[in-house]
Formats: sequence, structure tokens, C-alpha cells
Amino acid sequence: MTAFVGRHRLRFAHCDPAGIAYYPRYFELCDAAIEDWSEAVLGVSRKTLHIERNMALPTIDLHATFVAPSRLGDWLDIALTVREVGRSSVTMDADVDCEGERRFGVCYKQVLMDMRTGRAAPWPESWRTVLYAAAAG
Repeated sequence: MTAFVGRHRLRFAHCDPAGIAYYPRYFELCDAAIEDWSEAVLGVSRKTLHIERNMALPTIDLHATFVAPSRLGDWLDIALTVREVGRSSVTMDADVDCEGERRFGVCYKQVLMDMRTGRAAPWPESWRTVLYAAAAG
């Protein structure tokens, strides 16, 4: 599988008083990477998805593994890979490394949702094609 990689600096706002990444902030950084991924891979910004199309990609399941601490100022590489594509869902891994050392990993399952109805919506065919290609690598 081909990974989409986003690079993010661990900032003061992401850290606890000891200067170590505060675990909920990892999820914020991964969400920022997913936002970048959706624009680069699916070709739709989150603004367009939400405002113009009335669609969303909420996370419905996640499993996280914390491997080593990250510290203030670290550059984190967040590699996203598509693991599985469903009718309206996508399961992807986010592997967070710093200088080649694993720091954190999370498996996300997100569902394309119609914000008007609050229900899952099938992937548009053009997006499904891209998602299958991403899953195949």
C-alpha cells in the first residue's frame, strides 16, 4: 500500500507541562493529516466536503498504540495508508514517526456521512476508484 505522508511539528500547544506530547493532541495531528489526505487523494477539501456538499467523514472506530514519547519541537511524519474500503467507509492506518522511530500508531475507521440526514452515504464512484487504488498500493 502506498502511504500519504504529512509532516507536522509538535508545538507547545500539543504538549503537557513536561514538554511531552499530550495524547489527545496526537489525534488532532492525525486528523490534520487526514484532512490533507482527503484534499490530495480524494481531491476535495474539508471546506468543500462540509460546506458545499454537506458531507462529513466522522471517525466511528479507532485503536491506538503509544510506542515512545514525542517532545516539543519534534518533526512528526504521519503516514496514512488505506487498509480497507467499504460501501461508505474507509479504514486507514496512521503511523507517526520521528526521524524513523515509531512514536504512535492509530487505526481509524471513518464513514462518509450525509450531514442533512445524519446517515452513511455510499462513496461517489470517482472517490471509490481512488480509494481502491490507494488500498492496492
